[in-house]
Amino acid sequence: MNWNTRITEMLGIQYPIVEGSMVGLGSVELAVAVSEAGGLGMINAFTLRTPERLREAICKARSLTNKPFAINFSPTMDKTLLLMLDVAIEEKVPIIETSGSRAIDFGERIKAAGLIWIHKAYTVKHALKAEQDGADAVVMMGIEGAGLKTPTMLTTFVTIPLAARKLKIPIIAAGGIGDARTFLGALTLGAEAITMGSVFCAVKECPLADRRKQVLIEADPYDPKWRDPILMTPKMDTLKEATQSEDTNDVLIAVGRAEDTGIPKEAGTGAISLAIGFIDEVLTAKELIDKIIDEAEEILTSSGIGGWRMKKSGLNTI
Repeated sequence: MNWNTRITEMLGIQYPIVEGSMVGLGSVELAVAVSEAGGLGMINAFTLRTPERLREAICKARSLTNKPFAINFSPTMDKTLLLMLDVAIEEKVPIIETSGSRAIDFGERIKAAGLIWIHKAYTVKHALKAEQDGADAVVMMGIEGAGLKTPTMLTTFVTIPLAARKLKIPIIAAGGIGDARTFLGALTLGAEAITMGSVFCAVKECPLADRRKQVLIEADPYDPKWRDPILMTPKMDTLKEATQSEDTNDVLIAVGRAEDTGIPKEAGTGAISLAIGFIDEVLTAKELIDKIIDEAEEILTSSGIGGWRMKKSGLNTI
C-alpha cells in the first residue's frame, strides 16, 4: 500500500511515522534505526548538551545511514542550544524540529539556511502562528503525550481536527499514539503523519535499560501513578513565573521536561505518554514500524475501519 502524504514527500520518508524527540533517549543509534525502517529518526540536541557532541552525532548518523533524519531543538534560556543550531545548519541537516517558546528565533535561521522547519505546537492558535512564521509543518501535541505541557492543551482526538480546519501546512499528530489503530485514527482526523515516542522507549535500539523496558511493558495507563503525572499540566501562574526565570531548570521543571515529572522512577525516563498501554513486547524499531504498517493495511483491506467493510449489498460486520 502506498502511504504517500505531503509529509512523506517533504521529508523523503517511506512511512508517515516520525520518532519523538525523547529527551535523554534520542540517541543516534535509535534515530538511525527508525530512519532505516522507513520513518524519520530524531536526534535530541538537548540530550547531547554541547556543539561538539552534536557534530559528532551528525557525522556518526551519516556514516550509518543515507536516509533522512532530523534534530530536535527545544528553545529555552540555555544559550548553548543556539550554538548547537549553528552546528546543525553548518552540517546542513535537512530537517530541524523546534518546540517550546521563542521558536521563531530558531525558525528564521533554519529557513534562511534552506532547511525544513517543523514546529511542535500545543494549541491551534500557536500552530497558526508557526505557519505564519514560515514553518513547513507542525506537530500538534495532545495532552496524552509526553514532555512539554501547557494549561491550554486539549486531547489529541480534539486538537487534530480543530487544527486541520484552520491550517494550510501539513500536520503531524502526537500524543498517545502507539499502534495501528491510533496511527490510522490520527490520519483520519486530519494529520498527514504521526509522532511516536513512548513506544520507541521499549525498542531494542533505545538506550533504556532492559529492566526499565520491562517496567514499561507492565505499566497500566489506568493506574493513577502513571495516568496522573502524564496528564498533569502546570498552573498558568507557575508556567509564566518559570518561563521568565533565568534558571533553565525552572523552565524545564515547569513544563515537565526535567526528571521530576512524577512518573515512576523505575521507568527510567520522563518521556512517557499514555501510549504505554500499547507496549507489550521488546521489538526492534523496524519490527515495531512494520507491525504498525502491516496491521494498518490489514484493517483497511480486510476488516475495514471499525471492523466493518463495504460490500455491494451493503455494510456487513466481520
